[in-house]
Amino acid sequence: MEYLHFKKQLNAFLIDTGTSKNALAKTLKISQSQVSNWANYGLKRWTKNTKKIDNFIQEYYQDNFKIPIEIEKLLKQILLKNSGNEAHILAILNSIKQL
Repeated sequence: MEYLHFKKQLNAFLIDTGTSKNALAKTLKISQSQVSNWANYGLKRWTKNTKKIDNFIQEYYQDNFKIPIEIEKLLKQILLKNSGNEAHILAILNSIKQL
């Protein structure tokens, strides 16, 4: 990952979640000053702690990904009409996932 991208990703995460730099640092057991420096100035190099933050952010967005409303509505309609469609939908999604 590019160093500038890390700074943008970190700041976006802090804004999206309303998490403070201090709370993030405590959660990951790293220095609050490091988190603050990375958020304000960016990185000079990758470290064990920057990798910790990157992994934490990636996992958060994976677990809290918002499905677009249009897709969710269509899936609900399909499943309400026939719950047997679940297997077909999963097969299609698994095929698309490989792309």
